[in-house]
Amino acid sequence: MNKLLLLCCAFLPLTTAVFASTLERQRELYSQASVLQAQGKWQEAKQRTALMTDYPLTYLLEYQALKANFATTKAAEVQTFINNNPARSVSLDLQRDYLRYLAKNNAWQEFLEFYPQQPNSGDLKCYYFQAKVSQNKTEAVWPEFKKTWLTGLSLANACDDVIAVYREKNKFSQELIWQRFRLAFEKNSSSLMRYLITWMEGENKALATQLYALHKKPAALSNSELFERRKQLSFPFLLTSIKRLARTDLDSAISVLNSYQDKIPLNKSEVLQLKKYVALRILLENEVTLLPWLDQHLISLKDSDLIELRIRYAIKSDNWQDIEYWLKVLPAQLQKSTKWVYWQARVLENKLQQKQADKLYRKIANERSYYSFLAVQKLGLDYQLNAKPVSDNTGSLKGMEGELAHIEELVFQKGNILLKREWQSLLNNNDKDTQLQLGLYAYQKGWAHLSVLASINTKSWDALNIRFPEVQPSLFSDTATQYQIEPTYIYAIARQESAFDEAARSHAGARGYMQLMPGTAKDTAQMIGLKEYKDQAQLKEGGINVALGTAYFDMLLKRYNGNRILATAAYNAGPSRVDRWRGSQEGRAAQGLKMDSWVETIPYKETRNYVQNVLAYNVIYQHILDKPREFFNKEELNARY
Repeated sequence: MNKLLLLCCAFLPLTTAVFASTLERQRELYSQASVLQAQGKWQEAKQRTALMTDYPLTYLLEYQALKANFATTKAAEVQTFINNNPARSVSLDLQRDYLRYLAKNNAWQEFLEFYPQQPNSGDLKCYYFQAKVSQNKTEAVWPEFKKTWLTGLSLANACDDVIAVYREKNKFSQELIWQRFRLAFEKNSSSLMRYLITWMEGENKALATQLYALHKKPAALSNSELFERRKQLSFPFLLTSIKRLARTDLDSAISVLNSYQDKIPLNKSEVLQLKKYVALRILLENEVTLLPWLDQHLISLKDSDLIELRIRYAIKSDNWQDIEYWLKVLPAQLQKSTKWVYWQARVLENKLQQKQADKLYRKIANERSYYSFLAVQKLGLDYQLNAKPVSDNTGSLKGMEGELAHIEELVFQKGNILLKREWQSLLNNNDKDTQLQLGLYAYQKGWAHLSVLASINTKSWDALNIRFPEVQPSLFSDTATQYQIEPTYIYAIARQESAFDEAARSHAGARGYMQLMPGTAKDTAQMIGLKEYKDQAQLKEGGINVALGTAYFDMLLKRYNGNRILATAAYNAGPSRVDRWRGSQEGRAAQGLKMDSWVETIPYKETRNYVQNVLAYNVIYQHILDKPREFFNKEELNARY
């Protein structure tokens, strides 16, 4: 493709009197200029850029030219670009990059003239301090730098030179160094603690060395002499030390807590903080033997999050007496939430009080949620979608033609990251009604992920037409049918995974509509014989991604005998984890759990929410695609997990 573009370049008349008059010609020129910039042919690229001054993305070519040529660019040129493009996100990028260029070249006077105020980002903030120091403002900026320096985390390397200046001036007192050491201790920053110890002197150094040793081996807290009196310099480290011990030995942590509670004694706030932390560790680590301690203290802790975890623990052990008890302990407002109303109904159902249970199920059956759909299935009622689609009033977007043309060209040129930033900016700069019309406009243009963003930004959960768009129907339907899977379910997975962003990429490296990891994609392609898949870059192609994602989900279905609940959990958390969760008997009912109990007690909150969302989204897509509605099939409902 690049060769073709270069061939076009060879025959293009370069007179500045000739301007591209059609969108197609402007797009062609933009592509040519981009190729030339990538080759470092800046002058030729500039000539083509001059031929399309009206093209919505011309500013990006100007941005790249400025960024690549800071050495020959004046500060005024950079500022002019920023002034001419105040709403564009690359203006902020350019500003930051130019400041870093000036700092790298020790152009401190120019740095302060270009940006006289203190920046927010870490490295630029330190460059700012360095610039001030170079202007003999060392004393003036010390109070602000001290605030920056007092952190439990390591600072950017850009701060090193400034730190050296203040060390030479003896600004870092032993008291100040101790303050930062304590912050590092609390943040578990081992390397920073070791570094700060080298700055210390005398008793401080000896004490910090002991605290560091305790940090590495918290079991030594049981017979430590570091916390015998409140007046000890080491005493403020006690709470963090007990918490650290609790992560490795809860029994010892409780023993130490009781000991210090009597010996010091600890105040109410300290005791409350430690008991809450210990309670959390007990619940997260399934410490069955410590349940009596937990239940003795839990109510007095007045922490609804911990009570919810305790309810889930009771559900996991299938202990309906405990479930009922702890549901009643929940704050009144939480008891009324859809989730816990459902479980109150399940308690009644377990007590064979079906009429009372059905009364509670009906209370939540008119909503659109995972728990409401569970209630509907039990009652045998119709699913309520409560859709309030956005009505077409896109004529109200008159006057925004330039912004919309800008978005359209970003879509065309596949500027995916920048596209989302600019779309988010456009949404944020308009009122709710306009945002909804922008969402509808995006839906009508086939920009599904942008329409979803508009529904999220406005919290318009009932706007199903823009929140759950029907994307590439033939692709999703044909691929799902090939594996005898409901197309609605593959839609639900893709909606949860990427919100239909074809170019989505997670921090972990998962990509595309169905957020496949490259390794999983490669293995799946080999298993199904998809020879056209050769490179992970292809995961941005919708057809390839959906084909591989659906095939992988089908493999998981086969692994779990067609059970969508287990397969869905495995798609998110991995099959090895799901197998471990199923195999573990720790704190779990011996006879296994019913479907809703197993989902409620999935250890990872992310996976629990994921499974619930996908199951609910499937019903929503059944509605959108006019398919028969079924939440769970009989096998899934009757299985034990």
